Amino acid sequence: MSNEKDILEKHLESFNDVFSDMMNVFIFDGDEVISENDLEDVNTNSFYVENSKTKEQERDVTKKWIKENVIISFMGIENQTVQDPMMPLRVISYDGASYRYMLASDIPPCPVITFVLNFSMKRWTTNKSVVDCVNINDKLKPFVKNYEINVIDVAYLSRETVNKFKSDFKIIADYFVQMRETGEYKPMTDNVKHVWELLLLMGNLTDDDKFKLEYYREHRKEPMNMCEWLDKVVNKGIEKGIEKGIEKGGRERAINDAIRFLKLGKLTSEEIAQGVDLPLEEVIELSEKIETMTV
Repeated sequence: MSNEKDILEKHLESFNDVFSDMMNVFIFDGDEVISENDLEDVNTNSFYVENSKTKEQERDVTKKWIKENVIISFMGIENQTVQDPMMPLRVISYDGASYRYMLASDIPPCPVITFVLNFSMKRWTTNKSVVDCVNINDKLKPFVKNYEINVIDVAYLSRETVNKFKSDFKIIADYFVQMRETGEYKPMTDNVKHVWELLLLMGNLTDDDKFKLEYYREHRKEPMNMCEWLDKVVNKGIEKGIEKGIEKGGRERAINDAIRFLKLGKLTSEEIAQGVDLPLEEVIELSEKIETMTV
């Protein structure tokens, strides 16, 4: 997964309603056991020492599941588009860092669960356990404790499983399943909660920036029916002109949105100005300030 797609994927998954929904489907077959209110973020960074040098490792998304002030589990997600044969060793290092964190923080030990989401169009065929990754002498095998990873082949989820998702992740899962089955995507009619994050991600998955700009033309109305969005973006294109005037508080939001687009670097200043309803000269000024800050 490209860096931008990876960032957007992690951002969507980091919302508690999306994360809890995913865990409920993966672990509890869709039963709403984990509430979004029972989740707390965990620092995704840890470190290790290699050749006398300290190096940092970062998980994609990690949260604590807490019920009645008791930590039930640490849960993590790792996103993969390219199948990594060393993934079991990476996961065991991430999980080990979580257990180390518990010891250092005097947190009562609890289980650590990690899911590897395979976003390729092929099933995961490489190593799934530590034993798969290493050469082991037969006499050593009885003493080597194996460690297996939980892989979710997103594109191969059953239609029944996809329909169990209740969050915006359902749109993503449905997209991968449809593309794997037919190579074409017909949008669902489900409403979208995290419109900005989902449309940015869909824009990257389809390499179509119209997803992003069309969103701003509608002044970020939420929730949005995904079928309506894609029908407008894919079949009708971007309509000319936008409503004039910015509602109370809208100017600050428009500036923040313009900055986001400028940092993405995929649209011209003219396109951004029209999309977020700001004067072109103001967008150009923002662009120059961003360039100055990054030099």
